[in-house]
Amino acid sequence: MKLGNYALILCLILPNPNIKAQNDYPYSKFNFNYIRTDKNKILFPGDSTDFNNLIKKINTTILTGEGKIQIIHFGGSHIQAGIYSGIVRKKLQQFFPGLTGGRGMIFPYGMSKTYTPHSYKFKYTGKWETCRNTEHKNCKLGLLGISASTKDSSATITLSLNPDEIKYEINKIRIFHDTGKNNLKIKLYSDSIKYKIKEYPEQNYTLIETEKYLTNFKFKIFKTDTAQKTFTLYGFDLENDFSGITYTDAGISGAAIPSFLRCNLLEKQLNVLKPDLIIISLGTNDTYGKNFSPERYKKHYSQFIEKIKNALPQTAIMLTVPNDCYYKRTYPLPFTEDAEKVILELAKKYNCGVWDFYAVMGGYNSSYLWHKDKLMQNDLIHFTKKGYTIKGKLLFNAILKMYDNYTEKRLKS
Repeated sequence: MKLGNYALILCLILPNPNIKAQNDYPYSKFNFNYIRTDKNKILFPGDSTDFNNLIKKINTTILTGEGKIQIIHFGGSHIQAGIYSGIVRKKLQQFFPGLTGGRGMIFPYGMSKTYTPHSYKFKYTGKWETCRNTEHKNCKLGLLGISASTKDSSATITLSLNPDEIKYEINKIRIFHDTGKNNLKIKLYSDSIKYKIKEYPEQNYTLIETEKYLTNFKFKIFKTDTAQKTFTLYGFDLENDFSGITYTDAGISGAAIPSFLRCNLLEKQLNVLKPDLIIISLGTNDTYGKNFSPERYKKHYSQFIEKIKNALPQTAIMLTVPNDCYYKRTYPLPFTEDAEKVILELAKKYNCGVWDFYAVMGGYNSSYLWHKDKLMQNDLIHFTKKGYTIKGKLLFNAILKMYDNYTEKRLKS
Protein backbone atom coordinates (compact mmCIF):
# COMPACT_ATOMS: atom_id res chain seq x y z
CA MET A 1 0.00 0.00 0.00
CA LYS A 2 1.77 3.14 -1.24
CA LEU A 3 -0.47 5.71 0.44
CA GLY A 4 -0.12 5.66 4.23
CA ASN A 5 -3.09 4.56 6.30
CA TYR A 6 -3.08 7.91 8.09
CA ALA A 7 -4.31 9.25 4.74
CA LEU A 8 -7.10 6.66 4.71
CA ILE A 9 -8.18 7.85 8.14
CA LEU A 10 -8.11 11.43 6.88
CA CYS A 11 -10.29 10.47 3.91
CA LEU A 12 -12.79 8.87 6.29
CA ILE A 13 -12.94 12.01 8.41
CA LEU A 14 -12.67 14.65 5.69
CA PRO A 15 -13.73 13.16 2.35
CA ASN A 16 -12.61 15.47 -0.45
CA PRO A 17 -12.54 14.27 -4.07
CA ASN A 18 -10.41 17.26 -5.07
CA ILE A 19 -7.40 16.13 -2.98
CA LYS A 20 -4.68 14.64 -5.21
CA ALA A 21 -2.13 12.87 -3.05
CA GLN A 22 1.35 12.03 -4.26
CA ASN A 23 1.98 8.26 -4.02
CA ASP A 24 4.64 8.26 -1.33
CA TYR A 25 3.71 11.43 0.56
CA PRO A 26 4.70 12.19 3.28
CA TYR A 27 7.66 9.79 3.08
CA SER A 28 10.88 11.53 2.06
CA LYS A 29 13.07 10.12 -0.72
CA PHE A 30 16.87 10.16 -0.87
CA ASN A 31 19.23 10.04 -3.85
CA PHE A 32 22.25 8.51 -2.10
CA ASN A 33 22.75 4.84 -2.94
CA TYR A 34 24.70 4.13 0.26
CA ILE A 35 21.70 5.02 2.45
CA ARG A 36 19.99 1.70 3.20
CA THR A 37 16.33 2.67 3.09
CA ASP A 38 15.48 -1.05 3.18
CA LYS A 39 16.84 -1.08 6.74
CA ASN A 40 15.05 2.11 7.76
CA LYS A 41 12.52 0.69 10.18
CA ILE A 42 11.88 0.40 13.91
CA LEU A 43 13.03 -3.02 15.07
CA PHE A 44 11.45 -4.95 17.95
CA PRO A 45 13.83 -7.64 19.25
CA GLY A 46 11.43 -8.14 22.18
CA ASP A 47 7.78 -7.30 22.87
CA SER A 48 6.17 -4.31 21.12
CA THR A 49 3.18 -3.81 23.44
CA ASP A 50 4.27 -0.38 24.70
CA PHE A 51 4.57 0.87 21.11
CA ASN A 52 1.19 -0.60 20.17
CA ASN A 53 -0.32 1.40 23.03
CA LEU A 54 1.50 4.52 21.80
CA ILE A 55 0.07 4.12 18.29
CA LYS A 56 -3.42 3.57 19.71
CA LYS A 57 -3.11 6.86 21.58
CA ILE A 58 -1.95 8.65 18.41
CA ASN A 59 -4.93 7.21 16.52
CA THR A 60 -7.30 8.33 19.27
CA THR A 61 -5.85 11.84 19.12
CA ILE A 62 -6.26 11.92 15.33
CA LEU A 63 -9.80 10.54 15.33
CA THR A 64 -11.23 12.47 18.30
CA GLY A 65 -9.07 15.60 18.33
CA GLU A 66 -8.37 14.97 22.00
CA GLY A 67 -5.27 13.82 23.81
CA LYS A 68 -1.67 14.88 24.25
CA ILE A 69 1.36 12.83 23.22
CA GLN A 70 4.61 13.70 24.98
CA ILE A 71 7.96 12.72 23.43
CA ILE A 72 11.39 13.26 25.02
CA HIS A 73 14.57 12.71 22.99
CA PHE A 74 17.82 12.30 24.96
CA GLY A 75 21.20 12.77 23.32
CA GLY A 76 24.43 14.71 22.97
CA SER A 77 25.47 17.47 20.59
CA HIS A 78 23.44 15.93 17.74
CA ILE A 79 20.29 16.65 19.78
CA GLN A 80 21.31 19.93 21.45
CA ALA A 81 21.80 21.53 18.02
CA GLY A 82 18.08 21.01 17.41
CA ILE A 83 18.32 20.44 13.64
CA TYR A 84 17.90 16.65 13.49
CA SER A 85 15.40 16.47 16.36
CA GLY A 86 13.73 19.65 15.09
CA ILE A 87 13.00 17.98 11.75
CA VAL A 88 11.45 14.98 13.52
CA ARG A 89 9.35 17.30 15.71
CA LYS A 90 8.15 19.37 12.77
CA LYS A 91 7.23 16.39 10.59
CA LEU A 92 5.46 14.56 13.43
CA GLN A 93 3.47 17.64 14.39
CA GLN A 94 2.52 18.49 10.80
CA PHE A 95 1.92 15.12 9.13
CA PHE A 96 -1.71 15.19 10.25
CA PRO A 97 -4.01 18.14 11.10
CA GLY A 98 -4.32 18.86 14.80
CA LEU A 99 -1.06 17.25 15.95
CA THR A 100 0.82 20.47 16.73
CA GLY A 101 0.89 20.55 20.52
CA GLY A 102 3.28 22.53 22.70
CA ARG A 103 6.99 23.24 22.21
CA GLY A 104 8.17 21.13 25.13
CA MET A 105 11.05 21.81 27.49
CA ILE A 106 13.71 24.38 26.59
CA PHE A 107 16.62 26.10 28.32
CA PRO A 108 18.67 29.32 27.95
CA TYR A 109 21.83 27.44 26.94
CA GLY A 110 23.62 30.72 26.26
CA MET A 111 23.99 31.17 30.02
CA SER A 112 26.47 28.29 29.82
CA LYS A 113 28.29 29.75 26.78
CA THR A 114 26.99 26.99 24.53
CA TYR A 115 24.69 26.99 21.51
CA THR A 116 20.90 27.29 21.58
CA PRO A 117 18.57 25.69 18.98
CA HIS A 118 17.43 28.04 16.22
CA SER A 119 13.75 27.74 17.16
CA TYR A 120 13.93 30.12 20.16
CA LYS A 121 16.02 32.90 21.68
CA PHE A 122 16.78 33.90 25.26
CA LYS A 123 18.09 37.11 26.78
CA TYR A 124 18.84 37.55 30.46
CA THR A 125 20.06 39.97 33.09
CA GLY A 126 21.93 39.24 36.29
CA LYS A 127 24.86 36.99 37.05
CA TRP A 128 24.21 33.27 36.52
CA GLU A 129 26.31 30.20 37.24
CA THR A 130 25.60 27.05 35.26
CA CYS A 131 26.19 23.34 35.63
CA ARG A 132 26.05 20.64 32.94
CA ASN A 133 25.91 16.88 33.25
CA THR A 134 29.22 16.64 31.38
CA GLU A 135 30.95 18.50 34.22
CA HIS A 136 31.99 16.85 37.46
CA LYS A 137 30.39 19.45 39.71
CA ASN A 138 28.31 18.95 42.81
CA CYS A 139 24.94 20.16 41.53
CA LYS A 140 21.38 19.00 41.00
CA LEU A 141 20.22 18.39 37.43
CA GLY A 142 16.95 17.53 35.73
CA LEU A 143 16.14 15.77 32.49
CA LEU A 144 17.68 18.51 30.31
CA GLY A 145 21.04 17.87 31.96
CA ILE A 146 21.75 21.54 32.68
CA SER A 147 20.92 24.09 35.39
CA ALA A 148 21.53 27.79 36.04
CA SER A 149 21.62 29.56 39.41
CA THR A 150 21.58 33.19 40.49
CA LYS A 151 21.57 35.13 43.75
CA ASP A 152 20.28 38.24 41.97
CA SER A 153 16.72 38.87 43.19
CA SER A 154 16.07 41.27 40.30
CA ALA A 155 17.38 39.05 37.46
CA THR A 156 15.20 38.63 34.37
CA ILE A 157 14.89 36.08 31.56
CA THR A 158 13.29 36.97 28.21
CA LEU A 159 12.14 34.24 25.81
CA SER A 160 11.13 34.63 22.15
CA LEU A 161 9.93 31.78 19.94
CA ASN A 162 11.18 31.93 16.35
CA PRO A 163 8.25 32.88 14.07
CA ASP A 164 10.00 31.21 11.11
CA GLU A 165 9.61 27.81 12.78
CA ILE A 166 6.31 26.14 13.69
CA LYS A 167 4.05 28.77 15.22
CA TYR A 168 3.47 27.70 18.80
CA GLU A 169 0.81 29.52 20.79
CA ILE A 170 1.63 29.05 24.45
CA ASN A 171 -0.61 29.69 27.44
CA LYS A 172 0.89 27.28 29.98
CA ILE A 173 4.48 27.59 31.18
CA ARG A 174 5.80 25.09 33.67
CA ILE A 175 9.08 26.37 35.14
CA PHE A 176 11.19 23.70 36.83
CA HIS A 177 13.26 25.20 39.66
CA ASP A 178 14.24 24.68 43.29
CA THR A 179 11.31 25.53 45.57
CA GLY A 180 12.72 25.36 49.09
CA LYS A 181 12.20 27.99 51.78
CA ASN A 182 15.60 29.52 50.99
CA ASN A 183 14.94 29.77 47.26
CA LEU A 184 13.94 32.86 45.30
CA LYS A 185 10.69 32.85 43.28
CA ILE A 186 9.86 33.48 39.61
CA LYS A 187 6.92 35.21 37.95
CA LEU A 188 5.81 36.59 34.58
CA TYR A 189 7.09 40.16 34.27
CA SER A 190 4.19 42.04 32.66
CA ASP A 191 1.52 44.51 33.67
CA SER A 192 -0.62 43.93 30.57
CA ILE A 193 -0.91 40.13 30.56
CA LYS A 194 -3.44 38.51 32.86
CA TYR A 195 -2.27 35.20 34.28
CA LYS A 196 -2.59 32.72 37.13
CA ILE A 197 0.45 31.42 38.95
CA LYS A 198 0.88 28.52 41.36
CA GLU A 199 3.97 26.93 42.86
CA TYR A 200 4.13 23.15 43.33
CA PRO A 201 6.91 22.80 45.93
CA GLU A 202 6.90 19.00 46.18
CA GLN A 203 7.36 18.65 42.41
CA ASN A 204 9.76 21.59 42.11
CA TYR A 205 7.98 23.75 39.55
CA THR A 206 5.86 26.85 39.13
CA LEU A 207 2.92 26.80 36.70
CA ILE A 208 1.91 30.01 34.92
CA GLU A 209 -1.34 30.04 32.90
CA THR A 210 -1.96 33.10 30.74
CA GLU A 211 -5.30 34.41 29.55
CA LYS A 212 -3.99 34.82 25.98
CA TYR A 213 -1.75 32.66 23.79
CA LEU A 214 1.76 34.08 23.63
CA THR A 215 5.03 33.64 21.74
CA ASN A 216 7.17 36.05 23.79
CA PHE A 217 7.67 36.05 27.55
CA LYS A 218 9.64 37.91 30.18
CA PHE A 219 10.20 36.40 33.60
CA LYS A 220 11.47 38.06 36.77
CA ILE A 221 13.19 36.57 39.79
CA PHE A 222 11.94 37.99 43.10
CA LYS A 223 11.88 37.33 46.82
CA THR A 224 9.06 37.20 49.36
CA ASP A 225 11.29 36.64 52.38
CA THR A 226 14.77 37.75 53.42
CA ALA A 227 15.75 34.09 53.89
CA GLN A 228 15.43 33.50 50.14
CA LYS A 229 18.91 33.66 48.60
CA THR A 230 19.20 31.57 45.42
CA PHE A 231 17.17 30.68 42.33
CA THR A 232 18.11 27.53 40.39
CA LEU A 233 16.49 26.89 36.99
CA TYR A 234 16.16 23.47 35.31
CA GLY A 235 14.05 24.41 32.29
CA PHE A 236 10.87 25.90 30.86
CA ASP A 237 8.12 23.57 29.62
CA LEU A 238 6.00 25.41 27.04
CA GLU A 239 2.49 24.01 26.63
CA ASN A 240 -1.03 24.98 25.56
CA ASP A 241 -4.61 23.70 25.65
CA PHE A 242 -4.38 22.01 22.25
CA SER A 243 -4.23 18.30 21.64
CA GLY A 244 -1.32 16.87 19.68
CA ILE A 245 2.37 16.06 19.98
CA THR A 246 4.86 17.83 22.23
CA TYR A 247 8.51 16.96 21.52
CA THR A 248 11.35 17.84 23.90
CA ASP A 249 14.96 17.51 22.75
CA ALA A 250 17.16 16.94 25.81
CA GLY A 251 20.69 17.12 24.44
CA ILE A 252 23.99 18.25 25.97
CA SER A 253 27.11 18.52 23.83
CA GLY A 254 29.63 15.89 24.89
CA ALA A 255 27.11 13.87 26.91
CA ALA A 256 27.51 10.12 27.35
CA ILE A 257 25.14 7.79 29.20
CA PRO A 258 26.84 8.37 32.60
CA SER A 259 26.17 12.09 32.09
CA PHE A 260 22.42 11.50 32.33
CA LEU A 261 22.86 9.07 35.21
CA ARG A 262 24.08 12.13 37.16
CA CYS A 263 20.72 13.87 36.65
CA ASN A 264 19.24 13.31 40.10
CA LEU A 265 15.95 15.09 39.36
CA LEU A 266 15.34 13.21 36.11
CA GLU A 267 12.83 10.71 37.51
CA LYS A 268 10.87 13.39 39.36
CA GLN A 269 10.55 15.51 36.22
CA LEU A 270 9.63 12.50 34.09
CA ASN A 271 6.80 11.80 36.54
CA VAL A 272 5.52 15.35 36.02
CA LEU A 273 5.69 15.29 32.20
CA LYS A 274 4.70 11.61 31.82
CA PRO A 275 6.07 11.14 28.27
CA ASP A 276 4.46 8.52 26.03
CA LEU A 277 7.69 7.93 24.09
CA ILE A 278 11.32 8.33 25.11
CA ILE A 279 14.01 8.22 22.43
CA ILE A 280 17.60 7.63 23.54
CA SER A 281 20.36 8.70 21.12
CA LEU A 282 23.47 8.22 23.23
CA GLY A 283 26.61 6.30 22.40
CA THR A 284 28.91 8.36 20.18
CA ASN A 285 30.71 9.84 23.18
CA ASP A 286 30.66 6.49 25.00
CA THR A 287 32.32 4.62 22.12
CA TYR A 288 34.76 7.36 21.09
CA GLY A 289 38.36 6.57 21.96
CA LYS A 290 40.57 3.52 22.36
CA ASN A 291 39.29 2.24 25.72
CA PHE A 292 35.68 1.40 24.91
CA SER A 293 34.25 -1.45 26.97
CA PRO A 294 31.02 -3.09 25.71
CA GLU A 295 30.45 -4.47 29.21
CA ARG A 296 30.72 -1.02 30.82
CA TYR A 297 28.54 0.51 28.08
CA LYS A 298 25.90 -2.16 28.64
CA LYS A 299 25.99 -1.62 32.41
CA HIS A 300 25.52 2.15 32.11
CA TYR A 301 22.83 1.82 29.42
CA SER A 302 20.92 -0.71 31.56
CA GLN A 303 21.05 1.67 34.52
CA PHE A 304 19.63 4.50 32.42
CA ILE A 305 16.79 2.38 31.01
CA GLU A 306 15.96 1.11 34.51
CA LYS A 307 15.97 4.69 35.80
CA ILE A 308 13.32 5.52 33.20
CA LYS A 309 11.37 2.30 33.78
CA ASN A 310 11.27 2.94 37.53
CA ALA A 311 9.55 6.26 36.89
CA LEU A 312 7.43 5.22 33.90
CA PRO A 313 6.96 1.42 33.59
CA GLN A 314 4.59 1.59 30.58
CA THR A 315 6.30 4.29 28.50
CA ALA A 316 7.56 3.24 25.06
CA ILE A 317 11.36 3.52 24.79
CA MET A 318 13.23 3.71 21.49
CA LEU A 319 16.99 3.17 21.37
CA THR A 320 18.92 4.56 18.40
CA VAL A 321 22.28 3.17 17.29
CA PRO A 322 25.03 5.82 16.96
CA ASN A 323 26.29 6.89 13.55
CA ASP A 324 29.49 5.68 11.95
CA CYS A 325 32.31 8.17 12.57
CA TYR A 326 36.08 8.58 12.43
CA TYR A 327 38.52 8.69 15.32
CA LYS A 328 40.45 11.97 15.11
CA ARG A 329 39.81 12.02 11.35
CA THR A 330 42.26 9.14 10.87
CA TYR A 331 40.27 5.88 10.71
CA PRO A 332 36.67 4.65 11.16
CA LEU A 333 35.80 4.10 14.81
CA PRO A 334 35.65 0.30 15.21
CA PHE A 335 33.36 0.17 18.27
CA THR A 336 30.02 1.26 16.80
CA GLU A 337 29.20 -2.32 15.82
CA ASP A 338 29.83 -3.34 19.45
CA ALA A 339 27.42 -0.62 20.60
CA GLU A 340 24.90 -1.83 18.01
CA LYS A 341 25.06 -5.35 19.45
CA VAL A 342 24.62 -4.08 23.02
CA ILE A 343 21.63 -1.92 22.04
CA LEU A 344 19.87 -4.83 20.30
CA GLU A 345 20.45 -7.03 23.37
CA LEU A 346 19.07 -4.38 25.72
CA ALA A 347 16.07 -3.76 23.46
CA LYS A 348 15.19 -7.44 23.71
CA LYS A 349 15.63 -7.47 27.50
CA TYR A 350 13.63 -4.29 28.17
CA ASN A 351 11.14 -4.51 25.26
CA CYS A 352 12.38 -1.35 23.56
CA GLY A 353 12.21 -0.40 19.90
CA VAL A 354 15.45 0.16 17.96
CA TRP A 355 16.27 2.53 15.12
CA ASP A 356 19.57 1.22 13.74
CA PHE A 357 20.87 4.41 12.16
CA TYR A 358 24.34 2.89 11.88
CA ALA A 359 22.94 0.29 9.46
CA VAL A 360 20.69 2.82 7.71
CA MET A 361 23.50 5.27 6.95
CA GLY A 362 25.53 2.48 5.36
CA GLY A 363 27.45 0.84 8.21
CA TYR A 364 31.22 0.77 8.69
CA ASN A 365 33.10 3.64 7.02
CA SER A 366 29.90 5.13 5.56
CA SER A 367 30.79 8.45 7.23
CA TYR A 368 33.45 8.81 4.52
CA LEU A 369 30.70 8.76 1.87
CA TRP A 370 28.49 11.15 3.82
CA HIS A 371 31.42 13.55 4.16
CA LYS A 372 32.23 13.24 0.45
CA ASP A 373 28.67 14.40 -0.32
CA LYS A 374 28.93 17.24 2.22
CA LEU A 375 26.51 15.57 4.60
CA MET A 376 29.10 15.34 7.40
CA GLN A 377 31.44 17.95 8.77
CA ASN A 378 35.22 17.70 8.43
CA ASP A 379 35.53 16.00 11.83
CA LEU A 380 33.59 13.04 10.36
CA ILE A 381 31.58 12.86 13.59
CA HIS A 382 28.96 15.57 13.28
CA PHE A 383 26.69 16.19 10.33
CA THR A 384 26.15 19.29 8.24
CA LYS A 385 22.74 20.96 8.30
CA LYS A 386 21.80 19.00 5.17
CA GLY A 387 23.01 15.78 6.78
CA TYR A 388 21.07 16.37 9.99
CA THR A 389 17.99 17.18 7.90
CA ILE A 390 18.30 13.85 6.09
CA LYS A 391 18.83 12.04 9.39
CA GLY A 392 15.68 13.63 10.83
CA LYS A 393 13.65 12.68 7.76
CA LEU A 394 14.94 9.12 7.95
CA LEU A 395 13.84 8.76 11.58
CA PHE A 396 10.44 10.24 10.74
CA ASN A 397 10.10 7.79 7.83
CA ALA A 398 10.91 4.88 10.17
CA ILE A 399 8.36 6.01 12.77
CA LEU A 400 5.75 6.57 10.08
CA LYS A 401 6.41 3.13 8.61
CA MET A 402 5.89 1.60 12.07
CA TYR A 403 2.62 3.51 12.40
CA ASP A 404 1.53 2.57 8.88
CA ASN A 405 2.27 -1.14 9.36
CA TYR A 406 0.37 -1.25 12.64
CA THR A 407 -2.64 0.58 11.21
CA GLU A 408 -2.70 -1.62 8.11
CA LYS A 409 -2.78 -4.75 10.27
CA ARG A 410 -5.64 -3.28 12.31
CA LEU A 411 -7.62 -2.46 9.16
CA LYS A 412 -7.20 -6.04 7.92
CA SER A 413 -8.17 -7.64 11.25
